[in-house]
Amino acid sequence: MEDIIPCAVKDQEVFQRVWQRVMAGRGQASSPVQPGIPGGWEGDVSCQCLEALMRRQGEGLPSECECPGTEETPEAPVQPEPPVQEPGGEPPVQEVPAPEPPSGEDTPAEGLPQEEGLHRGNDLPRLWEEPQPANDRTARLRRHVMDALEGWQFYRHLAKRARGADARTLNGMAAEQHKEARKLAAAYFLLTGLRYWPTELLGAPDIPSYWGALRARYQAEQRQEGAHRLAADDWEDPELLALYAGLAEGCQRRCRQLRGLLEQDMT
Repeated sequence: MEDIIPCAVKDQEVFQRVWQRVMAGRGQASSPVQPGIPGGWEGDVSCQCLEALMRRQGEGLPSECECPGTEETPEAPVQPEPPVQEPGGEPPVQEVPAPEPPSGEDTPAEGLPQEEGLHRGNDLPRLWEEPQPANDRTARLRRHVMDALEGWQFYRHLAKRARGADARTLNGMAAEQHKEARKLAAAYFLLTGLRYWPTELLGAPDIPSYWGALRARYQAEQRQEGAHRLAADDWEDPELLALYAGLAEGCQRRCRQLRGLLEQDMT
């Protein structure tokens, strides 16, 4: 410190008093006066500057005592370094994140095989086309399929002429006949490998009157019951025997229902 004090204040006692007053409670690192000549200053610190420092209680030198070039300049923000490109090489490729699948769409699970083959609707068996002798057992089976489909069509149209509970009963009988037709068609396919479902041959039934239709259908159910019991004698297969027995019971049940409809409407 003595090297930068001018000759006017080289008295040791004066220097100690100045130093104690200026540096009271301050560390040497925070003092604006440092040993040696700071960069950019020429010569010693003048006495006027030291006196000004005493009056400011060590809060820094006045502007006329500051050396040019000592002001701190704000640091420039650090910019990211550009990727280094080797001479003659291609610029580095930036990684692009993989697109996420849209929300709400199901993605196929890994490890599961994709569906193969034709849809079952395109894999129907060949339709029956060639006529066969009337006494053939399969021909009679086809006749029973057609009878059940005609009964289904008749009950559906008859239900449109009824109201309330009568209409519900007739619609239930139509559904029962359609179910029996499916059972007979499945039995025919198991025997022949051909499909027989002649719905395109069905027409609108002749229903001149509601009561006359109930009577005509009652007689048709009786005839079909007898035909089912006779057809059971053609087969030894237990499945077909059970099928025809169930069909005969269905005819009996519908006959009772038709009788009940007539009895209710008579009053």
